[in-house]
Amino acid sequence: MSKFVFPPRIIFDESEKEAALRVIEKTMKGDETIDLYGKGPEIANFEKEFASYFGVKFAAAVSSGTAALHSAIGALRLNPTTEIITSPITDPGTVAPILMQNCIPIFSDVDYETLNISPKSIEEKITEKTKVLIPVHLAGQPCNMDAIMDIAHKHNLMVIEDCAQSIGARYKGKYVGTFGDLGVFSLMGSKHITSGGQGGMIITNNEELYWNVKRFADRGKPFNSPEKTNLFLGLNYRMTEIQAAIGRSQLPKLKKIKEKRIWILDQIRNLLSDSKVFHPWKMISDVEANPWFIFMHYDEKHAKLSKEEIVKILQEEYGIPVGAHYTIPIPEQLWIKNKATYGESQYPWSAIKRRIDYRNCCPEATRSLADHFTLYSHEGWEEKEISYVVESLKMVEKRCLL
Repeated sequence: MSKFVFPPRIIFDESEKEAALRVIEKTMKGDETIDLYGKGPEIANFEKEFASYFGVKFAAAVSSGTAALHSAIGALRLNPTTEIITSPITDPGTVAPILMQNCIPIFSDVDYETLNISPKSIEEKITEKTKVLIPVHLAGQPCNMDAIMDIAHKHNLMVIEDCAQSIGARYKGKYVGTFGDLGVFSLMGSKHITSGGQGGMIITNNEELYWNVKRFADRGKPFNSPEKTNLFLGLNYRMTEIQAAIGRSQLPKLKKIKEKRIWILDQIRNLLSDSKVFHPWKMISDVEANPWFIFMHYDEKHAKLSKEEIVKILQEEYGIPVGAHYTIPIPEQLWIKNKATYGESQYPWSAIKRRIDYRNCCPEATRSLADHFTLYSHEGWEEKEISYVVESLKMVEKRCLL
């Protein structure tokens, strides 16, 4: 086992400490402007600052990235069994809100080299029941939003961008999350920035959708309405004041975090340019990524060891933070295969006439995940970490070449 020690990721400094204490001290003094449950000035300011950062009219803070996506879907006021197309390579938090709104997830296949959703496959999956597209900007790389928005306009579809892994990334100079009708972000502790362990945000330029998001995330309350009672079914997804205060401290750091992560990826890509076996995943043109982690392609046709064997060597002999499998494609996961939703009802699938068969629906997703592994870099890496990783990969390559 290597004695090389990778630095821990340091998420907070004195600014987050001061932000949290600012809220705590106000409550200790009985400051009536502080509402710890979703109405205080920290939340209002965080929403304004977030919207300003991304150049949109509205931002709504919620308790998690999953809550953000659920609130965005809830804001659309869709009928049950509406079909929503999304990526098969994503976190279950992308798909669970679709089912919680009793809609039907339809999985578009991906581009093998980028692992992002394929516009061609999206168009092949559209039916008369399709109303929404949810492209997932995976691992920090933007999707091909020109093609996706062209499809959405052609078929009159709403677009919710899942930016949970790609906050601050750009496509053709525009931030992800600003192309569609709504953009959703995760602020959990492992993401690029956090609001204190968990948190989420929704952005939009559509005022009606903004108010519906706010309503859905607070049990359907009649915000911006003359009504006195709740307007529709919703949940309690409110962010807290302490979360918002921490999030406000983190947001100004996003630019430097992104710059550092891009630099790390570029260095690794350049230093591995002559490798026959290893290279970072492909980026499409006109993108400015914000890598959450680095997908590494492993070309087995030039090697005598499997990807799993290679990753085990990298972990156990070199101590490199890698994983053999990012995920299993969502359509192949047990809860989707068994349609395990409400008891044994298999609802909402059981409420529709056509049979949804997810078997072999996304072969490129399966193939792509089989040929990539994950390298967990972060902005705390410097040249010595990059050099160690690259030299280790090159040494392992010599051992495994055919």
